[in-house]
Amino acid sequence: MAEIRFASRAASIGKRPPPIVALDAIKLGGGNAFPDLLPDVSAEAADVATLFRTEALQYGPLYGLPELRQEIVRFLTEDGVTANVDNILILNGAKQALDLLLRTLVDKGDAVVVSRPTYLSALSIIRNHEASIIEIDSDEGGMKVDELEAKLRRLRAEGGKLPKLLFEVPDFHNPTGITLSEERRRTLVRLAEEFDFFILEDDPYRRLRFSGEAVAPIKSFDTNGRVIGAGTFSKILAPGIRVGWANGDPAIIGRMAALKSEGGCCPLTQRIVLDLLRSGRIAHHIAELTPVMKRHRDAMTDAFRLHLPEARFRAPDGGYFLWVELPDGVDANAVTLEAERDGVIVFPGQLSFASAPPVNFIRLAFSYCGPDQIERGVRKLCAVVRRQQTDVSAQPGQAEALSLAGRHYD
Repeated sequence: MAEIRFASRAASIGKRPPPIVALDAIKLGGGNAFPDLLPDVSAEAADVATLFRTEALQYGPLYGLPELRQEIVRFLTEDGVTANVDNILILNGAKQALDLLLRTLVDKGDAVVVSRPTYLSALSIIRNHEASIIEIDSDEGGMKVDELEAKLRRLRAEGGKLPKLLFEVPDFHNPTGITLSEERRRTLVRLAEEFDFFILEDDPYRRLRFSGEAVAPIKSFDTNGRVIGAGTFSKILAPGIRVGWANGDPAIIGRMAALKSEGGCCPLTQRIVLDLLRSGRIAHHIAELTPVMKRHRDAMTDAFRLHLPEARFRAPDGGYFLWVELPDGVDANAVTLEAERDGVIVFPGQLSFASAPPVNFIRLAFSYCGPDQIERGVRKLCAVVRRQQTDVSAQPGQAEALSLAGRHYD
């Protein structure tokens, strides 16, 4: 067999093959949709495949269906975001927004700011673009913008390279579940103006709120095109639809569109989403889904309180994820691997840090499994933690390294 000279981005994945996950595994890792509430879109699909087949079965327009772009403008106004159709680019989910924006704005070696911790797939995408990463710590109010401001002022004073882009998930943050305060959102926009960078606001969860008052999007405070909003129907409808969008200055949107390697996104699924928006079915689905996700969250937090009361976490006011700090001395990487062998899938928190990751955090998703499975999965997971606590030979950080290869991290 010929020697394969992998590109550096592929060689870094490593040689470990993708894991084979048992079909009956309790999946508390990825942010998948709850199967029992996936919507029946057969009627809409039938209409699209017949009445609109000459549109839906062709290549799609580069920017997306004009009618869907206009409907997303209306959808955004419900959150206080002003836009017009020229600001909207239809995408294959929100992650494509980050990929295209990095292609548009960021050269090799340019800096991108992220919270610490942050969305682990975002880190992978940023690294693939060979950008440097600036991590800013978080607390109960989200990214610590005072730390960011001090860092930026120090970089400027020392003649350092200022960042081109800041990436943030402001509502029910992935992985921490925290919602960024309004004051900090306003500060981010001010800093973007002063230090000449752009903000990608990735906001897939904001309409899945269980409690508390909604905070206006970062984009709503933007008056000079510094913020690009990214949205998706993956979390509020169905991930397999693969329809998302970017909302930004037309000059940026135009460059992002030109860099789309697939050309136009699938017009068939776009037309289905358009019909669901117009009929009010998406709003109805969100109203049905939200209390179910709250019950799932409560099942997970109750299970930790029962089976591992020393675990530390903050119950999120919405979204999909629970960020758990395990007891001191517990290696979450080792726990993750052993739990996988016991049929429970979770993600080690170390994947959400760009550098020097702590070893005792895990991220769990309560979106996919029902309450009974969640309780059973957390119980088994906590039993793994207990076993590690009593294993005097276990050394934090010494477990087999996990690879991103072949795993679905969302």
